Amino acid sequence: MKTRFLKTNLISLVILALLAFSSCASATMLEDDLIGYQPHSDQSLFMVMNNQEMLELTIVTELDSLLQRRKNVEYQPADFSYLDQRGVLHNFKATVKPRGKFRRMTCDFPPLKLKFSKNELEAAGLNDMNELKLVTHCLDDRDVSRELVLREYLVYKLYNELTPNSIRVQLAKITYIDKNNPDYRLTRLGCVLEDEEELSWRRNAEIVKLMGTKPSELNPSHEKIAAVFQYMIGNTDWSVGMLRNLEMLKPQEGGLIPVPYDFDFSGIVAAPYARPNVDVGQRRVGERVFMGNATSAQELYATLSYFRTKEQKLIGIVNDFSLLDYDSRSAIVEYLEGFFSEIETQETAQHALFEKNLDTNGMVLPVKGN
Repeated sequence: MKTRFLKTNLISLVILALLAFSSCASATMLEDDLIGYQPHSDQSLFMVMNNQEMLELTIVTELDSLLQRRKNVEYQPADFSYLDQRGVLHNFKATVKPRGKFRRMTCDFPPLKLKFSKNELEAAGLNDMNELKLVTHCLDDRDVSRELVLREYLVYKLYNELTPNSIRVQLAKITYIDKNNPDYRLTRLGCVLEDEEELSWRRNAEIVKLMGTKPSELNPSHEKIAAVFQYMIGNTDWSVGMLRNLEMLKPQEGGLIPVPYDFDFSGIVAAPYARPNVDVGQRRVGERVFMGNATSAQELYATLSYFRTKEQKLIGIVNDFSLLDYDSRSAIVEYLEGFFSEIETQETAQHALFEKNLDTNGMVLPVKGN
């Protein structure tokens, strides 16, 4: 009896030793695998998706209701899923609605806004920032819509290079499935945009939604960066006073910071539905018109100098963006080089931004298929 007891204990000790050795040997092997599944309470849903060249998303909802009731701003139920870098599928319940003003009523497929359950996000180890914006393909024409999405994505990335006071963006291949007819699937390119709440949190600043902002209320340096950027890309579809296509950040110190978005009317994107802004003297889409507060190139001295230091970086971003074909990239580079030629010296900048006849200003970059 005693011998049997000793043998049993000896066997148990051997098994425990083997298990301990196995555990130690596998701990290192599992560490890297498990790290991707640790809680990320300091990260948002956008942040954990914003790390791929091309994110894959799926949205299941009642598409007929979504597309036919454009004037209805009510959310409707949706199932949302995405594939992470490891190929793991993540599923969330969500609600979705059309967003925006002009594009919501103009596009064949409107831009969207998604809202998630804060409790579900927290259960997934994420923070509770629960809204995302989608730039959709807009037009039914697959080739034209692809070109438009890629060009607008590129404009966001150019502004990201210039300032952190900009909206982050993630390119995505989005599959839309009709809840009432699961066999119907539509897959198109789109962009996931950082929501205003997340921008506010990231920059430690309040979002201001009031129209009628006066020039004196703006942070001069950041206003100049935004205004020169809009000039560079040939965009006039914005207004500080009307708060059109701008988020307005109010930091703890200093003036308001304008953060531009929606670049479909710019010279780089030049969407087929874009129209010139005749109110500021623009005669064709892509024609550069300076709309900032400065009245001379001398006032923009530091800003223009900063842009000159970024020339090669910005052009490199375009050249390296291989999802756009060579001809499109070359056209955009030529357009940007035109801007840098204009600001090569203070004298040329003064002439281009403040004195040049609009008839000879800028150029239009047509999208294939127009």
